[in-house]
Amino acid sequence: MTAGELIAQVDRLRPNQYCAEEKLQWLRRLDGQIRRELDGTHEPQGAQPDGADEPYTEDTVLRVGFPYDTELYTAYLFSQIDLHNGEIGKYNQSLTLLSAAWRQLADSINRERLPKQKGAWRL
Repeated sequence: MTAGELIAQVDRLRPNQYCAEEKLQWLRRLDGQIRRELDGTHEPQGAQPDGADEPYTEDTVLRVGFPYDTELYTAYLFSQIDLHNGEIGKYNQSLTLLSAAWRQLADSINRERLPKQKGAWRL
């Protein structure tokens, strides 16, 4: 799924006043967290580009794929919209959904990939 497809879906589900550029920055931040906190602690699986220095556009393919992408990214954008609107009740609900989606992704990565190994001897 591309960032543009996700943004269009979120805008249909929860109309808002935020521009695509703001949502792209939010998505870039989430992909950065995934890269650092989940992918960065496990051995790579296949060729997965770092993407840290690449421009983040509506054509950018999101870091997480099926079956975890829709719930994770949608809940994240919903939470950001709710937070910036000051709708704390909705924000808490969105954050609960985001937390569950993050946990499912993390559990999947932990099941499928080995943690990065450090040397046997440390001084």
